[in-house]
Amino acid sequence: MLRVVLSAVLLSVTAMPVSTDVNCENAYINYLERLSDRGDAVSGDRLATLHRGALRIFDACDGGHMDNPEPMFRKLEQS
Repeated sequence: MLRVVLSAVLLSVTAMPVSTDVNCENAYINYLERLSDRGDAVSGDRLATLHRGALRIFDACDGGHMDNPEPMFRKLEQS
């Protein structure tokens, strides 16, 4: 019985998604706000490319592969 309970606890802990780092969320939201401020001056294709790049950066940060995404968002803005 103890083995079943411990297995269930272990399974539930490993199956739960890792909580998103607040730093990743804040950096992504700040980037989107800056992008929306100049959204009228950007073409649709360019806007889609910027959004895709931002999602890749966010996913890398959320996955734990990046500690500080802000410089990458700034670089994406300047490109």
